[in-house]
Amino acid sequence: MKNNSTKFRSKIRSKQSRVTAAIYCAFTLPALAAAANAYADDALTQPAADAGNAAPAAQTLSSPQAAQPQVTQAPPANKRRAEKGAQIRNDQPDTTNAIVNAEASQVVTPPTPPSSQAASKGFIADSHLNLQFRNTRTTFRRPNTIYRHAWVQGAQVNYESGFTQGLVGFGVDASLFAALKLDGGNGAGNMVHVGKSGGGSQQLAWAYPGMYDIKGRISETVVKYGLQDVTNPFLEPHDNRALPPTFLGVSLVSNDLAHTTLEAGSFTKVDARGHTNLSNLTTSYGGTRIDRLTYLGGTWHYAKNGEMSLYVDQADDVWRQYYGSVSQSFGDPTTIKWSGLANIYSTHDTGASRQGHINSNAYSVSVSAQHGPHGLLLGYQQVLGDQFFDYVNETNGIYLTNSMDVDYNAPHEQSLQLRYTFDGKYAGVPGLKAMLWGAYGWGADASAAAAENAAPGAALHDLYWKNGQPVHGHHHEFGFIPSYTLQSGRFKDTKITFIAMWHNGSAYYSDGNNMEYRLVVNVPVKVF
Repeated sequence: MKNNSTKFRSKIRSKQSRVTAAIYCAFTLPALAAAANAYADDALTQPAADAGNAAPAAQTLSSPQAAQPQVTQAPPANKRRAEKGAQIRNDQPDTTNAIVNAEASQVVTPPTPPSSQAASKGFIADSHLNLQFRNTRTTFRRPNTIYRHAWVQGAQVNYESGFTQGLVGFGVDASLFAALKLDGGNGAGNMVHVGKSGGGSQQLAWAYPGMYDIKGRISETVVKYGLQDVTNPFLEPHDNRALPPTFLGVSLVSNDLAHTTLEAGSFTKVDARGHTNLSNLTTSYGGTRIDRLTYLGGTWHYAKNGEMSLYVDQADDVWRQYYGSVSQSFGDPTTIKWSGLANIYSTHDTGASRQGHINSNAYSVSVSAQHGPHGLLLGYQQVLGDQFFDYVNETNGIYLTNSMDVDYNAPHEQSLQLRYTFDGKYAGVPGLKAMLWGAYGWGADASAAAAENAAPGAALHDLYWKNGQPVHGHHHEFGFIPSYTLQSGRFKDTKITFIAMWHNGSAYYSDGNNMEYRLVVNVPVKVF
């Protein structure tokens, strides 16, 4: 009887997978046809100069942290990071995180310049439809313990309406996400589909509404409510899978003040990577539930090549966090361009202190020089406090310079990074970029927090203990990320990125030895 029941459930799952696959094909095949037609039209109608004028749009794409089902206990202490994405200003000396710069510019559909409400052409006339196809092949190994691999084709249909005319304009945004699993299964985690129960890795295909919001605009200020993506030092989608995470809440972005961008928001849920349902926000390392995260801040562009940012956020009953940064560059790459960046996070527990006592500061400073296509950066980072520097799960909310493959965020840890970059634009090979780096961390000492979580059943025991001792020791990593963006032809703006990262940690450091390889092919299509 048990075997018959199992077979029956297997048949049901098989039918469901076939139905989902059919839905996926019905969605993607017409989209691919539209993509081919759009590229053909673009090749005929757009002047070649557009390739040089179009700045990359950076819909956040990318770190290798495995998404966990909703939990209140601490996740494994070998939590990792990797590729990240964020909007990149051409005049910034360096992004706050190099992997943000290297991988997140994968979405290279030319952005639509924002307009003021006074210039609105209307709900339909200013609307846009873009398609995004992303193929990811990932292999992750941890010697003698973990081997994960997956190959997934993701697709997005992103519709963005204009704003109605008048003093106050209104509009909507909506996106349909879909993915087809080409390889991968048990153990692949959020590289493939994750069901509500934590299973689901055998599902062949899945589709769901990835974003939906209503929006209003007055002058240069836009307010949105719904499932959306945002980019700030606390909430930036951790987009290293076939499809990105999105967040449910309200956001405000204002450019009414000259040379200044102001932001505010409040979010309660996340549609995590690999998931098709909403779940609670949690902390990335502590695994603590966050009922609501609220932030406020802004960036002042005080000079052509300089800016300053100040932000504050509150994760109710967990922490209050402050962020500040200053960046400045001088010179020109044809001779030497010098750039500097300094930033800091200050985190303190608040309310019910669900993640215990927190009193920690983490900062980084970097200086870089670029001559022609070659760039060299030296970065230093330090954590001042007895706790890990933590941030919101499913986000890249750590803009510290040395947060590359892993975060270098253990209590009292110091780290140093040397990074080489190549930009083919200055060597007659536009579209070709590469980054090679090495980083070393030392001085980690989690003994104080380990003593507070000494009991094996303590919520943060696995975070502060490793192999029977408090987290301490040293570690190092190497990484290499080359990429190429097609500059013309039918598939203009397609970007191919290869990522290789190796990390080695001592016996009692929180991040263990691992290797990760990823090949990502992004094909963006601007339909209208």
